[in-house]
This record gives sequence, C-alpha cells and structure tokens, in this order.
Amino acid sequence: MPSFGQWTYTADRDATRLAYGRAERGWTDKCGCVECRNFKLARLRTFPAAFLALLDQLGIDPGKEAEVYRMARLAPGRHYYGGWYHFVGSLDVTGDFPMVALGDGFTAWMCRNAAFGLPSLKGLPVVQLEFWAEAVPWLLEEPEPM
Repeated sequence: MPSFGQWTYTADRDATRLAYGRAERGWTDKCGCVECRNFKLARLRTFPAAFLALLDQLGIDPGKEAEVYRMARLAPGRHYYGGWYHFVGSLDVTGDFPMVALGDGFTAWMCRNAAFGLPSLKGLPVVQLEFWAEAVPWLLEEPEPM
C-alpha cells in the first residue's frame, strides 16, 4: 500500500484522471479574484517536483484544484497560500500526523474528505490532499494585497 508521510492510502489513478478530465475547470479559473489569478500564474513555480510527482501518481490535474486561498503577504513579492485537491481512493491509516515538508516552505498532508471538491468527483470515495505554500511569488502586474 502506498504511503505519504505516515498516511497509508489506496488510490484509483484511472478513476481520478477520468474525473479530472470531466471537470471543466478548477477553482482558480472559476473564481477569478486577484489572488486566484496570481496563483494560477505561480502554481508551477510554487509546487515542488515531489508534489507534482505525487499529483501525477494519484491522477490529479494540478491545474484543477478544488480550492485555493491566500492567507497573507509574508514579504514584498512573497505570499502564503493554501489549497486542496481530491483523489479517488481511501485512507487506510490516518491520524493527527505531522505535515510532510517538501521544501521551500511547502507542506502537504492527507485527510478524509472534509470540504467541497470538483463536481466531477461528487459521489465518489475521495481523499483530500491539502497543501500550504509560504513562498508563492506575486506575478501579476497588479498591486499586491497586503
């Protein structure tokens, strides 16, 4: 059984890929606020290679997150964001485990589904994969929110 940190899970990569393929768009495309538009530009600069590899292993399209939110401006040009994705599967070993640090202030963890997801995943057994990123660059030409 695969594991991520101390979480052990099962994943149906094909079912996840199929569901993401049916999803018209992710949160940043639906919302369109300045914070989401910035994250859309910064996403691939923000996600460490290990996180992108995990998303691929699970069948998750990195461009179709269920939610993204900006928490703070940490310094000029550097913002703190969070968000989550879902994948079809189950958590077989779960608990109040430490988040997995993937470098440069990026952490991720798994939990049972607790928040809304893409409509194409509705009714499927899903696991929530959450992240926090402390080094999201501000890439828009618009002024940064404080």
